[in-house]
Amino acid sequence: MTFQTLFAASSHIYLGNTIWYLIVFTILMLLIKHYAWGPVSEMMEKRRQKIIDDLDSAESNRKKAEILANEREAALKNSRQEATQILSDAKANAQKTSSQIVADANDEAASIRKKADAEAKKAKADAINDARGQVADISVAIAEKVIAKNLSAEDQKDLVDQFIKGLND
Repeated sequence: MTFQTLFAASSHIYLGNTIWYLIVFTILMLLIKHYAWGPVSEMMEKRRQKIIDDLDSAESNRKKAEILANEREAALKNSRQEATQILSDAKANAQKTSSQIVADANDEAASIRKKADAEAKKAKADAINDARGQVADISVAIAEKVIAKNLSAEDQKDLVDQFIKGLND
């Protein structure tokens, strides 16, 4: 065997193996492309789309949260204004009620004074009438002793009236 035949035989073996490896590699590449590359690419595309959707959703949620925060801030401001208004109304009502209570108390006090004045006048009139009766009795007793005779009831009344008229003048 010469060097050439040996080289040719070894080249032929290597060339045959190389072609075989190329055919097997090509078949494997076609199988990988058909069975692995397509599903992997599809999976990567789905993942890419999911990430884009998640980012869009996150941005949308952030905007919604910002809008809700602004609405809550406005609602809080409105509720503070309403609370201030309610307090103002309550103070005004309390002042009005206080004024009404004081006015009612003053009216009641005036009414009590009028009743007391009327009762005092009545008591004075009753006292004067009682005094007239006592004065009449005393006058009659004195007159009986002085005159030494009994007067009739009509005479007693006339004497008392004359005596009282004399006291008032």
